[in-house]
Amino acid sequence: MTAIRRLITTVLATVGTVAGLLVTAALAAATPAPVNDGNAFTASVPQGPATTPTTTIVNSGSPWWTFVLVAAAAVAVTLLVIRAVSRMHRHAATAQLAH
Repeated sequence: MTAIRRLITTVLATVGTVAGLLVTAALAAATPAPVNDGNAFTASVPQGPATTPTTTIVNSGSPWWTFVLVAAAAVAVTLLVIRAVSRMHRHAATAQLAH
């Protein structure tokens, strides 16, 4: 019975983690790039003569390592929750035997 409870707890924690990662990825992908993207000037800056730009830089979305950090944090939190739940179950079983 204890093994089944631990298995169910692990499966639910894993499903919750995957759902959280999917929601986080969806929100990160859906947010637009900020209007003032690292530019300290809020007013218009005088431009030089009109020339054709030779390089176009597109900065929309988060870098890939942001998702890696979020995933690593989610895994760490999941492992801590699993450890806490298993300790609570062990403590409850010990307390029940003592009474």
